[in-house]
Amino acid sequence: MKRLEELTYFEILEIPVHASSFEIREAYREALSIYSEDSLSTYAFFDEDERKRVLDKIEEAYATLVDEKRRAEYERRLVLQGRIDSSLLKEKEPKKPIPIFQVGQSKSREAFVNRIRQKVKASSQDEGRKTILDKDQLAGEDLKRFREAIGLSLEEVFELTRINVSILKAIEGDLYEALPAMIYLKSFIKSYAQVLALDPESTLQAYLKGFPSGSTAF
Repeated sequence: MKRLEELTYFEILEIPVHASSFEIREAYREALSIYSEDSLSTYAFFDEDERKRVLDKIEEAYATLVDEKRRAEYERRLVLQGRIDSSLLKEKEPKKPIPIFQVGQSKSREAFVNRIRQKVKASSQDEGRKTILDKDQLAGEDLKRFREAIGLSLEEVFELTRINVSILKAIEGDLYEALPAMIYLKSFIKSYAQVLALDPESTLQAYLKGFPSGSTAF
């Protein structure tokens, strides 16, 4: 697992190294929607210093990658450092803007959230779920079984938390080297726990107990 300071700007914005300007701007907007102070998905899961660190890196990444000259110089440094393969830096046709807001989207979103809540409520008495709740230490596999006991798909968790499905799979598979920096991971685990109607803080602590020594980089 990399520290926040070790991530490339592409990793911070979660985009490929050949991302177009449009994709960079969309990723920047998405990142701000997740980590800004008024974010509904992470507002309670970062302290002021942690949020500032993340937002500063997001702004730094965006300012560099959206500027053609600064990006070219940054990519050149990454190639020289062996952090990216130069063959990946292929030009990509700019994508045309895709409408994000559709008529009736807010109502559809509300219906979707209510449907998830009903799933969680319906599983509240499930014995398998209670067994997981009693555990002092949680692994990714436990969270996966918990999610499946509720009947949620990874895509549904993504829609509620905006945590990429690839990261959710890494969490559930205990793929420690594929996990994001700890400052991100802590927020993701808490946000994931909230979707599952678990206590965010106690779930995080139980999950971190299962980490191998040396993996808890901040």
